[in-house]
Amino acid sequence: MNILAISVRIPVDGKKGDQVLSFHRLSYLAKHHKVQLVCFGSSVKDADSLAKLESLGIIVRLIDWNKFLAGIYLLKAIFDDGLPFQCALFQSTAYQKAVLECIAEFRPDAVYAVMIRSLVNLVSYSGPLFVDMVDSMGLNFSRRVAMERGLKRFVYELEYQRVSAYEQKVAKIATCSFVVSALDQKFIGNENVRALPLGFNVEQFYRKPDGGLNPVIVFSGNMNYKPNVDAVLWFYSQCWNTLKAALSDICWVIAGSNPTSEVLALRSDHAITVTGRVPSVAAVINASRVSIAPMQSGSGMQFKILEAMACGVPVVTTSLGLGDIGAEQERDVVIADTAATFIKAVLTLLQSPDLRESIGTAGFNYVIKHHSWDALNAEFEQATFATLKQ
Repeated sequence: MNILAISVRIPVDGKKGDQVLSFHRLSYLAKHHKVQLVCFGSSVKDADSLAKLESLGIIVRLIDWNKFLAGIYLLKAIFDDGLPFQCALFQSTAYQKAVLECIAEFRPDAVYAVMIRSLVNLVSYSGPLFVDMVDSMGLNFSRRVAMERGLKRFVYELEYQRVSAYEQKVAKIATCSFVVSALDQKFIGNENVRALPLGFNVEQFYRKPDGGLNPVIVFSGNMNYKPNVDAVLWFYSQCWNTLKAALSDICWVIAGSNPTSEVLALRSDHAITVTGRVPSVAAVINASRVSIAPMQSGSGMQFKILEAMACGVPVVTTSLGLGDIGAEQERDVVIADTAATFIKAVLTLLQSPDLRESIGTAGFNYVIKHHSWDALNAEFEQATFATLKQ
């Protein structure tokens, strides 16, 4: 079967959630089908990622993303209330042309789209369409609105209205769509949207004995992603000083690509390290005693929680952060929704090696059992392209 994939970012393991998900989806599909991919990217900057995809037998067409043109489309979107601004940013006549050429030459039996952002460049196509929404951007923005004030709140509210309506439209026209969480599925509220959890490449992570580490806590994730920034700033303002007063040698590592100026400013506290992109997330997590994910906004499923679990490092998160990860509270993971309970949970874990070992081991076992990429991708294929053969 011929499958045309479209994505705004090049699929690659170890980067943003949609890139990781699409990499593993396409890696699996390429074993059973002929796959071509159109996405934004650079043959120079993305050379390694491109080579990896091509080694899997995937034919890739990279399109340059032009910031100037993106700005023009963004301005035009002000007058088009049916188009979310984040979709307008990735609108491209060059991309649309490439997709049309692939459809004419490759004659795909189906199109696989990664995130709703890519669909703005799928024109004049009426065949089977499968969409990995990843998470509900409508739910994401609904949570962001509640945390903002003034003009920013107005803009977020506007985008919330647009993206929610756009998701509904996509859910109706797509043959089937997928999100990584039942909470996102419920928010969209369409029977054509299915929940399929994130998979996890456990082989890239490893467990390291706790062994006398300093009291280090870690937050990992893309640090220009607004919900991650919100989480870090909340923890800093609500919890950090109390923790320092209780444990004078405590350290906090914030690991992730592209930290914003607000996050970088936290380095003025010498007990806080902001790393930027790191060669190995597992190594950073394994150098800590506790992983935190104090999410105050966002949607979907949190890779950072699964990564820490795969390292056997106990996680303290909020109910919002856990989402519908099926981990059992107080056995596989610790839930704390207020500053006081978050502080208490972190301190208890830092001061109790036995408890860290117990929760870390349970979390590790949970990830191994429930988040295998192969099993989840087989389920994805069965629900999508396999049905077209019947």
